[in-house]
Amino acid sequence: MTIDGAAVFLKERDRFVIVSHDGPDADGLGAAYALALALQAIGKRAVAAVSDRVPPKFGFIDRRGLFTSLADPEGLPFQPAEAVPVIVDTHDLDYLGERSASLVAASGKALVIDHHEPKESPGDLVLLDPAASSSCEIVFYLVRALGASLPVDAAEAIFAGIVYDTGSFSYPKTSERTFACALELVKAGVKPYEIHKRMYESSSKGVLILEKAVISSLELALGGRVAMLELKKEDLTASGASYEDAEDLVNIPLQDKSVEVSILFKENQEGRLRCSLRSKGGVNVAHVAQSFGGGGHKSAAGFTCPAPLARTKEDVLQSIARALP
Repeated sequence: MTIDGAAVFLKERDRFVIVSHDGPDADGLGAAYALALALQAIGKRAVAAVSDRVPPKFGFIDRRGLFTSLADPEGLPFQPAEAVPVIVDTHDLDYLGERSASLVAASGKALVIDHHEPKESPGDLVLLDPAASSSCEIVFYLVRALGASLPVDAAEAIFAGIVYDTGSFSYPKTSERTFACALELVKAGVKPYEIHKRMYESSSKGVLILEKAVISSLELALGGRVAMLELKKEDLTASGASYEDAEDLVNIPLQDKSVEVSILFKENQEGRLRCSLRSKGGVNVAHVAQSFGGGGHKSAAGFTCPAPLARTKEDVLQSIARALP
């Protein structure tokens, strides 16, 4: 599906619930927020929703208190079955979380907007552009195709998503189109430093304590080309930080010139274990993640660990060893 095709699809329908993957990041939240406002601007009934809550570190995106929690179905202004679900920032329904997945199942169909590498051939209702830097970049151009206005807070939400998913405009998929989009957002009133400050200079002391605990777990493997970190649920409890606060810690070992791949095994408060992967580009970590049932980008990917930590570590290292140039 093209951007114009997605715009036609949206214009032909009236009610939408926009969701992202479970544990949404700035890209998923920004895309959902901006698209909901754009649809409302052209006379549609649109709700941006999260399975549980907006992570506190990204709370600044929801300037209007727009997001509804699916934990409280009464918060929706219409029955889920009456609306078309729009999924942003994932095409893998296993990543939606139980509540969002139930909403999609109730409708029977959903429009998907995503930029991750496809695990299989996309369907007819999938706007998938793996060359895009972010889902927010796609949504920016979709909003244009809808002919909708872009208020400053929607522009800020899109800019935040792009900054997050490009590593502040440094990752390989940052393109001329990405910078053209960013320029238009700045013209719309976005102040880049304000977004940077909210995203990277507004954390709590608990985040620093969590960072200390995670960095202390550092292991190097495969001749120092691979770094591994661990986050245990006990670290979350001791630090007072949130699970989402750990997401960016996987990038720290890449500061070493010899480290080509960084891995973070992170356990949430319920004991669920996930693996985040980052690469400098020599290893396609999306392919590694897909082999474990996950997905992502060439340089940033992840998956839910299917086995205990020790076994998963061994399997992941073997997979990366085969992929190292």
